[in-house]
Amino acid sequence: MNATAPTKSSVKSVRKQPKQQRAILLVETILEAAAHILEDGIEPFTTNHIAQKAGVSIGSLYQYFPGADAIMAALIEKHVADERAAARNVVATISTRNSDVMRDLIAGYVNAHANAPRLSAQLHALAPAFGLQGFLANARDEQADEIALALALPPTQVRIAVMAIEGVVLATLVSDPAQLQSQLFVDQLNKIAIALLSN
Repeated sequence: MNATAPTKSSVKSVRKQPKQQRAILLVETILEAAAHILEDGIEPFTTNHIAQKAGVSIGSLYQYFPGADAIMAALIEKHVADERAAARNVVATISTRNSDVMRDLIAGYVNAHANAPRLSAQLHALAPAFGLQGFLANARDEQADEIALALALPPTQVRIAVMAIEGVVLATLVSDPAQLQSQLFVDQLNKIAIALLSN
């Protein structure tokens, strides 16, 4: 797949692309502030609160983001990109790996959520309210199809395995996020995947 080609899971989150270093840093600062607001869960997720948290003027924020929904979309895009990068790193080195590729893929997915569990939980929980549930579902299916192609497995079975793993990880984010740091947790997810893929 061409990395620059548009996919079903692409969304337009930024009003204009920052090109100068100062503009890039401004956008990063805005997104970091938005992520902190989601993690804290105290202030409303509005452009005014995000701009205040970032220490920038509301006009500067609106230069790059037309509203809070665009900021949410950018955060979810980054979250999805981190997940896919972890999977692609594993897939790219299949021929040189001595370890279980499926387990490594699962570990990468779990780590992408474990790095910021509260933020990950919030992004998935709020996606429907911002009309981004379809984006997440399409991104998940595209990633499953890439894995199926790389491992020469049936795409439908891989999609089901990925959905099952996603469901367990998202439930664990809410109920017991510390579990995401456990190797036993990854091992159990691997058993689920193997069972689903062996049918």
